[in-house]
Amino acid sequence: MQGCTLGQLFSKRPGVALPAYRYRFRQALRRFVARPTPQKLPRGPLVLLADGLWFEFDAIPWVLYLTALKPCRGDYATFLDPLLLPGREGASRWQQAVAAIPPSVRHRIRALVVDNLPGMRKIAQQNQWVLQLCHFHLLLKLQAPRRTVRYALRGGPVRGEIHRLMRDALQLPDGQSLSRTLKRLRQLSRGDCGTLRIQTTVREFLGNWPLYRSYFTHPNLGLPLTTNAVESMCRLIREMLRSSRAGSNPASLRLWTTAFIRLRPTIKCNGHSFNRNS
Repeated sequence: MQGCTLGQLFSKRPGVALPAYRYRFRQALRRFVARPTPQKLPRGPLVLLADGLWFEFDAIPWVLYLTALKPCRGDYATFLDPLLLPGREGASRWQQAVAAIPPSVRHRIRALVVDNLPGMRKIAQQNQWVLQLCHFHLLLKLQAPRRTVRYALRGGPVRGEIHRLMRDALQLPDGQSLSRTLKRLRQLSRGDCGTLRIQTTVREFLGNWPLYRSYFTHPNLGLPLTTNAVESMCRLIREMLRSSRAGSNPASLRLWTTAFIRLRPTIKCNGHSFNRNS
């Protein structure tokens, strides 16, 4: 759990055979995870942040559903125990993840911050939560992934204009400037605005733009503009699994990720900032 493999930890324990040490370590993890969840949740009204982490075992997709709670007047999100389910990420499985939150805690949630995934609007409506869609994931769709580096799409000034207009639409206060920005985006969405993916992204934004601006209409909720706190946890989990060489099957993945989150359950949120280089 500290970035070491079991072999490295074993090297510090002379007199114990490696198979026996591995067995003892797994048993200790199981006992730790079997206990009641130790996370101390924030008091008062809460904001729920959520995202999924994909895996594959024997050609079957699995998703680790991650949820974190941030107080409306605080900067740190506390992660709950993850939920691991087979199959692709979907609305019904997110319903299960939300249902796993204790009712006494769920009743204190006032808002949901997520990527624009299918079914999330319905979940927010059913629970009477404000929905804030993630700015980072939206702007990421205007870029082309290339290995581990993201390069801005090339092919004409219209793409740069769309990127600038969408940033403005996310940040401008209500008024004439916002109206002009949305009008120009609508014009571009009906014409040649680059690739089909960009055209789809623009139209998706125009159909949901108020949900990307909930932080304007509900300033009292302290809404983050991104799910970057959850993305950070996803990255830490990947690094932990790589260094520990764990998670070779669903049971192992569930065991190690639950223990990891319990040992370091909090991550600072970025508040009203997001990656300016996205």
